[in-house]
Amino acid sequence: MHELSIACSLIESADAAARQAGATRVTLVHLRLGKLSGVVSDALQFGYDIAAKGTLLEGSQLVIEELPVVIYCDTCAREVELP
Repeated sequence: MHELSIACSLIESADAAARQAGATRVTLVHLRLGKLSGVVSDALQFGYDIAAKGTLLEGSQLVIEELPVVIYCDTCAREVELP
């Protein structure tokens, strides 16, 4: 379950940034996650809650925006979202 290690890295980075900014608490974290990332959103969410314990992010909400796969088609001269 590599999502737990990703969650730990995310929490570590966000906690450090919050402390550097003088924050005493973080309530919301937004994450953009591409469909080809190989990350399972539900597992990342579960790992996030575990990793956040004892940090400024404890009790915060992770909001994941899943990004589609978009390619550029030379023939059509436009971007196309892949299913």
